[in-house]
Formats: sequence, structure tokens, C-alpha cells
Amino acid sequence: MPRPDLRPARRLLPFLLVAFTLLTACAPAAPSTGPAPAWSADSPAGEIARWMRRACRGPLANRQCTEQNLVALVGQAGIGRAMEVLDTLMRVDAGVRTYGHELAHGMGIAAYTGPQTMHAAFAACPAGEGAGCHHGVVQGYFLDLVSQGRMPGTAELDALCEPHRPNTFLYGQCGHGMGHGLMAVYQNHVPRTLRACDQASDPYIRESCYSGIFMENIVLVTHPHNTTGGHGATQGRHGADDAHAGHGDAHGGHGASADHGSVDHGTADEPWQPLDRDDPLYPCSVVGEQYQPACYVMQTGAMLYLNGGSVTDAGHACEGAPQRMMPICFGSLGRDIMALAEMDHARSLAMCGRVARMGGGQGELWCMLGVVQNLVNLAATADEGMRFCRLVTADGHKSECYRAVGEQMLTLLPADEQRGHACQSAEPGFVAACRMGARLADAAREDQVR
Repeated sequence: MPRPDLRPARRLLPFLLVAFTLLTACAPAAPSTGPAPAWSADSPAGEIARWMRRACRGPLANRQCTEQNLVALVGQAGIGRAMEVLDTLMRVDAGVRTYGHELAHGMGIAAYTGPQTMHAAFAACPAGEGAGCHHGVVQGYFLDLVSQGRMPGTAELDALCEPHRPNTFLYGQCGHGMGHGLMAVYQNHVPRTLRACDQASDPYIRESCYSGIFMENIVLVTHPHNTTGGHGATQGRHGADDAHAGHGDAHGGHGASADHGSVDHGTADEPWQPLDRDDPLYPCSVVGEQYQPACYVMQTGAMLYLNGGSVTDAGHACEGAPQRMMPICFGSLGRDIMALAEMDHARSLAMCGRVARMGGGQGELWCMLGVVQNLVNLAATADEGMRFCRLVTADGHKSECYRAVGEQMLTLLPADEQRGHACQSAEPGFVAACRMGARLADAAREDQVR
């Protein structure tokens, strides 16, 4: 079987595939403060987590209570300890695992205390939970701008992520958080916000910024509480003036531009409709080509929300995407399948099997790669990705799986020795595939142990 061209998907997925668990999370319950804390900032994370579960009657049963306590903990014990407590809750409570990334967003916003300390807070965020903490710190910066009535330009956008340029992982996550934050500045109007991202000088930052915009656009509809404005309101910050601006039924501002073939930025004052029940590819179907990769890498979150969670229907919708966007769309489906499968690797693999005959026979492979890349990205280690690859049975797919794990590690482990060591945990016969993905010098040599 010829090897599929996965370059468009792999160019984006290393830092964009965060779990879109909002699809399966239940609606937030009314806040509950519970009993007074029986712990101090120096208490072990497990002790704090146990108290929090009791105080909130189980995090899944009372999500806002959990979020409020975690946000308070950031101020009391620092973002590192607070994230350690979140990690503990995620290990023991399946409910928290379905929205850990979003909780980390809110905690990151709480960690932002001003522009002078923003870069230190950003760097202090742990890499887990799909970098939600990093995204939140950047969102906090933009909520601060909104409260002051300031509009960022090229100088501000370029300076924001520049300190993190040496670290590819942090640099990309900063750009993604920029997209989330700018949506608050521009009142969740996608065309305006895309134009704002266009002001960034670095194409890598622009592309990751676009991805944050499209993710925020979907969450705005599916769970408004989890948007930048929603987090800001939860924490007493000033969010966007109207988190629901432009939600009319008309497709305001959807005219094609002669320059870009995209949403006409000249009609930026017209209303914006985030999603369209009659078009599962919208808004990807109306934005210009330069925005489509970042849009399609998020789009199945919208599809599954609108179709009631049908993987098959989402797969057929992905087949309607432009040819070069299909690998990205099916990869997006793989990411979202993880939430539907409740993080069960075998179930995720079986669900990807439902699209095996789609995408010219490549749907299952692209979907599977979306799963494994997201597993590595969420945990910020190769371990879960390796465990998933061991369940893959077809040699061709298994090889691509391990190769994808190696590629994901490029942004997480800068040293060749680190990536080489991680690849040694691959199955005999597939270490070379992992090393090839990790771009190690001897990767072309066939693995001798078969």
C-alpha cells in the first residue's frame, strides 16, 4: 500500500490536537463552596484533591465548584501546585478527565497577574492537559487588554511569544492561546479576529493563532462557559462585551473576497454566525485557503456536536472537504473520538474503524493518527501513544502509528538522546519507525530486531 501524504496534517497536529472533551462534558451545575478547606498551601496534592472531591460532591457532579476551588488554589499555592492537584483529580475521577483541558485554561487565566509577570507564569505552566494552562495565561493577557480598551497590533503580537521562540512547544502554544484571547478582544467575530492574527509577522504564530480562533468559535456554541469571556466572568475578570454577539441565523459577513476567496474582511461589522446546522464544514467552507488547515483541525468538534455524536456522519462530512484537507479532518475526528470513547484506547481504535472505507481507504489511518498524536500531546510524554500503537494490528498502520509518536516528540523533547530513549519503548521491529518520525540521524537504518 503506498504511503499516504500526511504532511498537511502533521504540520499542524503537533501543537493543535487538544482533546475536544466539551462534546461529552455535562452542563455545569450551580456553584457550591462546600465546607471550609481543611488543608494548607503546603498540603500534599492528594490531600487537597480528596477534600475538593468531598466539598464539591464529586467534580463531575459540580464542575463550577471544582473550577472555583482550583482557581483559588492558584492564588494560594501557585500554578504548579494547583496543576498537580488537577492531575491528581484526573487520575482518580473520569469526569474530570473529560474537561481537564478546559479547567487548565481557567487556571492559566488565574495565574496571569499582569504583563510584567506573564512570561514567568507562562513558563511555569506544566505541559500536560493539552497545554491548557499555557493557553489560559495568554488569554489572561488579552482579557487585560480588553479591560483597558486596548487593541493589539503587530508589535504587541510579535513581542508576546518572542521570549518562547527557542522552545517550539511553548512557542506554538503561545500562538494558539493568542487566538483564544484575541476572540475576546474582537467580541468573538471570526473574520475580525483572523485579520488580527494576520498582523503577526511569523507564519508559524499566525497559523497557531488561527487554530485558537476556530477552537474558541466552536466552544462559544457548545459550552459558552468555557470561552475566554466565560472564564473571565467566572474569575471576576472583564471578558468580551457580548460573548454571544453575532449568533443570529443569517450568515452575516459570509461574502467571498476577491483577494482571498474567504470571508470578506470588509464586512467585519456585519454579524457572524459561528456554526451552521445545514453545513457541517462551515466555517471552513467559507474561509480562505490560508485559514483552512487550522479550521479543519478543529472542525469535527462542531460536526459531532451538531450530529449528536455520529462518527460515521462526521466521516462522510470529512469526505466533502477539499482533498488536501481530508487528512486533517479525519485526524481531527480521531482526536474527538478519544472523548467519545472516554479515553479508552481499544474503543478509540474501534471507532476509527467505522471510517475505514472513507477518504479513499485512508480514513481509518488518518483517524488513528489523530488519536495517537493527541495522546502524546495531552500527556506531554510518549507513553500513552506507545500503548495505543501496541493495539494496532496492521503492520502498515502500526508503523505509521509509531512514526507519529516520534514526530510528536519533536516539539516535546529537543535533544536527540531524549527522543532516542523514548523510541526504545516501541515494539521490536518498530523502533526504527519511531526514530524516523523523531528525525534521528540513523533513522533510515532498519530496526534489526524483528
